[in-house]
Amino acid sequence: MLALTIRVEYHWGFWIRVPGTSKYQSTLPIPPPTTLIGALSYPLIKHEAVELNGSPIRGETLSIHENPTSPAMILEKYIVAASSYLENLAMVWEDLNKYNTVLFHETTKEKDEEKLAGGRRYLMKYRTGALPLGKVYYPNGGLTATFLIDANIRDIVKGNLERELEKAAWEITRIGSKESIVSVIDVQLTTAKPMNEKRVKTKYYFPAVLGNVGMGSSYYREMFWSGGWGRDAVSRFEEYLIPGSRTPVSSIPIVVELTPRANAFRVNGEILITGEH
Repeated sequence: MLALTIRVEYHWGFWIRVPGTSKYQSTLPIPPPTTLIGALSYPLIKHEAVELNGSPIRGETLSIHENPTSPAMILEKYIVAASSYLENLAMVWEDLNKYNTVLFHETTKEKDEEKLAGGRRYLMKYRTGALPLGKVYYPNGGLTATFLIDANIRDIVKGNLERELEKAAWEITRIGSKESIVSVIDVQLTTAKPMNEKRVKTKYYFPAVLGNVGMGSSYYREMFWSGGWGRDAVSRFEEYLIPGSRTPVSSIPIVVELTPRANAFRVNGEILITGEH
């Protein structure tokens, strides 16, 4: 199994929204698997290196059953696991910003002025509001991300797979929102080595059902998701264990007892946990 490890440095930090977020726009404290997959997908698609039904994918969206869909959906099928950890301390902060909030107002007609306007949402004084916008401040902060990649990805990536993956990794410009700019520091493409141990130490997050962590260990829980790449696609949420602390955000190695459904792989001296979940 191929293992692609990318080290990046954030310029100011990042913000990442959970699907379904509307008025309260909090951020996740660390990039989840879907964000990592999306970051790698963009340069691959830009190079027209990924094929669908024998033809290269062009552009940032596909039309599947007449629904706009991200090409990352194609790549996700071949990513066995994707995980990351922070190399420094970061801080979550919420700024109040003025946004157009008309989409969050019902068309009520309780007052005379609302009746005359046709509803509250048509009155200018209700069209904007102060919304909390979550950000992770992480200037010059390092992040390491690793992908475990099924060798069958050769079915959709044309040309030299190793060269295309490395080239795409070096061209990643953001991990998170469009403002979450990164500079790539290092890229390594190796082979993941399976481990027989049932007790491992890791800094990479993993699905909670794959491991048990002892009392006193430093970790927190987050709900990450898979799927949801299209307008009508449903995101499937699942609880993950993230080694480290939430405030300030940090990544700290923890000892994990693997469950029977889990597998561990060694990549560049670090351990990734994957399996049925």
